[in-house]
Amino acid sequence: MSGNFLRNAWYMLAWSEEVGEAPLGRKIVGDDIVCFRGRHGLVALADRCPHRFVPLSLGRVADGVLECAYHGLRFGSDGRCMFNPLGDPPERAVVRSYPVVERDRVIWVWTGDPALADPDEVADFSFLADPARATVTGYAHVRADYQLAIDNLSDLTHIQFVHRDFQASEAYHRLVDDTWQDGDIVYRSITFPNGRPAPFLQSFLGPDKLIDFTMETRWTLPSNIKLSATVTEPGEPDKYVIGNHSAHLVTPEADGSCHYFYAHSRDYGVGDAEADEKIREWQRVGFGEQDKPVLEAQQRRVGHRDIMELRPVVLPTDAGGVRARRILAQRIARERKGSILEAVGDQ
Repeated sequence: MSGNFLRNAWYMLAWSEEVGEAPLGRKIVGDDIVCFRGRHGLVALADRCPHRFVPLSLGRVADGVLECAYHGLRFGSDGRCMFNPLGDPPERAVVRSYPVVERDRVIWVWTGDPALADPDEVADFSFLADPARATVTGYAHVRADYQLAIDNLSDLTHIQFVHRDFQASEAYHRLVDDTWQDGDIVYRSITFPNGRPAPFLQSFLGPDKLIDFTMETRWTLPSNIKLSATVTEPGEPDKYVIGNHSAHLVTPEADGSCHYFYAHSRDYGVGDAEADEKIREWQRVGFGEQDKPVLEAQQRRVGHRDIMELRPVVLPTDAGGVRARRILAQRIARERKGSILEAVGDQ
């Protein structure tokens, strides 16, 4: 499983509000990266001063550049040392600079070849910045491989058991599911037909109203999922009642650990602080106390191997996750083959 990451890709580094006056350090696909708001906008650099290797994220932003906390060397947006308090900036005092994009409350970083970084390839999560919606965000650090988290999010039938106290549906045994693909994008849909609302919806719909509840996921490379949940009248999919979108952005930290950024965005109860708090608590419990322990326990049993090497039993409801894994594996293999050919060509 060592370093099984796609490098030429945009990964979520942070929520916009996480990067304020102070720099933020975070490990992404094994790289220690520091992000800060510089003189000319957002900057992402390797988080290691080339002098004594102290994390630059321990420093401060001074005059729009990043100052090392140890000896005061300052680095600009291109990663070059531009100030030495005791002399000229050393020519070798340079750190890697990463392409970075801020869009729709999300900060994205490109971890591969900078020449290939195309901001137009950043995944669309524009609903996160829609002022007509109420959006609640969160974060969890998970000691499990990022692909296990994607498996979890790609097969939402687990909610009947992992989240039974607030998401279990009486219509579970009648569910209708489908999986399809458009290029490198994988879609999955499950509908719980003609049942009473799950507990988390009852505060908005009441306990007895019969509904069709549909959840549709869209997976995009490398590890981003948009989930759209829709309530409609039973047997009448065009008769919309309420709905929400959620973002599930999983960024590999290193082998066996990942960052899980999540957001819930609804078109009902907008401006309702009490509803926001209910969603926030649901996220904290659902992701932090339910999904996270399951994934981390799973990782301990899988160990350093990829779960597919262990030949797991595959159920029909695994179709979305299996397709996503296949696409990602093909892209990683293609990227590595290109790197090998390039290295051979340089000989």
